[in-house]
Order: sequence, then structure tokens, then C-alpha cells
Amino acid sequence: MPTIIIDQNQCIRCNTCATVCVLGILDKATGTGFPATREGYGDYCLRCGHCQSFCEQNALTLDYFPEERIILSPTDGLIEANNLALYIKKRRSVRHFTSKPVDKEVISKVIDTARYAASGGNGQPVKWLVIYDPKDVKRIANLTIDWMRTLVDTQHSLAAYVPSILSIWDSGNDYICHDAPHLLFTYTAFDDPTEGVIAMTHFDLAAPAFDIGTCWAGFVKMASEAYKPLQDLLSLHEGQKVAGAMLFGYSRYKVASIPRRNPADITWR
Repeated sequence: MPTIIIDQNQCIRCNTCATVCVLGILDKATGTGFPATREGYGDYCLRCGHCQSFCEQNALTLDYFPEERIILSPTDGLIEANNLALYIKKRRSVRHFTSKPVDKEVISKVIDTARYAASGGNGQPVKWLVIYDPKDVKRIANLTIDWMRTLVDTQHSLAAYVPSILSIWDSGNDYICHDAPHLLFTYTAFDDPTEGVIAMTHFDLAAPAFDIGTCWAGFVKMASEAYKPLQDLLSLHEGQKVAGAMLFGYSRYKVASIPRRNPADITWR
């Protein structure tokens, strides 16, 4: 059961912590007292850290991995709006990778950033599977192709596209994993992939800051849902489902300009 630790020398009893508490389980300071978890409600704490994050006096610590707490200055983490826009617009799906592997330490740093993705009730259900060896990535590409061969002349939504994909593959071009050195999966125990997709999107956005290129591996994701040989290779526990698959590595080419996109279709009410 997480508890809040109040530095009574720093606390000014502004009650911001109690105000922003998602579940409203913090009692506000009254008189000479300090904010505190409501009696009998400690087990309901989501460990989201809102109480701590919005305490400008840094007077409150959530007793949950307290050693990981990061104290911010007013300028830490600020990104000028135009630079942020350019950073996001500059993001590309990379399908031409160098053979240079990404250090596992660097991959861990990107995932460490992505693990702060939002999740319902701060459940943090997402787990990560890194296929690091390029030979294993190729095996997964092969299994995805094997799955696609079973779709020929069926009513599957991909059936019309499969012959051309198989033709490209059979000519010696990896149209599935694009010879990427690494492959990343997110998975959860839920049928709804939303939280795994959110987490993978965070990885996708964080990766270019580490000079890493990414590409969503949609065909692999589809095969992982339907093809037992691929499921066996991934070795997920019973009930665990792939939420997202992503190729990544160092891009062979650098982004030099930002292309056009359709205008945003916005309805104001």
C-alpha cells in the first residue's frame, strides 16, 4: 500500500495534492494538520503520482519506488512549440536500415521513456519483447510469409494483396521486415490492444531522439494473431496477446525535408 510522505518543513498546505488526486482519497490539510491518505482508502491508491508531481514545493513523496523520483526545475523538459512540431512531423516510417545493431542499453533507454505512456487506472499492463538477433527477425518474416500463403484464394481481407507480396518476397526482397536488425513487440493480457498501442506509439516518437528509425510491422502483428507457428516462436504465456509490432534500427538515409499531408479535418461544435 503506497503512502504519502510529507516534508512538514516544505508543505505550505496549499492542498494541491488532494485536489489533483484522481480518486479523491487524500484529505486536505486543516488547521495545523497536513494532507493525508483518508483512513481506510490507502489500498485504492493508483500510484499515479499526481499528488507528488503537482506539488511545487516538492514537499510530498509517494512511497513507491521513491529512489526513481526526478525533481524538475521550471525549465526541465520544456520544448519550444515549433521545434516539437518539427520533431513530430519529421518522423518517418523507415524501411531501409543499416546492418549496425542498436546497443541494448540504448534500446532500454527508449523503452524506459516509453513506459511512462498513459494506461487506464495507471495499471501499467504493457510488457515488451525485443527480438534482437537479425536472424530471428528474418525467421519471423518467413513465418509471416508462410501465414500469408495460407490466405491465397480465401475471403481474408488481405487475400487480394497477398500474391503481389509473395511475388516480391520470392524475388528475394524482404517486404515484411525490410531487413530490419531488430523487432519490438508490446503485449498485454487484454483483448483490447489500446494500451499496448499507446506504449508503442511512445516508443515510436521517442526513438528518433536516439537516432533510431522505426516502422510499424502490421503484417507481423496480423500473423501473430492468427498463425500458431509464429505464436509458438514468440512464446507468450497463455492469455497474453500482441498489441503492437515495430521494426527498428539505424536508418540508412537521413530525413531532409517534411512532406505534405492532408489538412486536418476538424469539426468545431
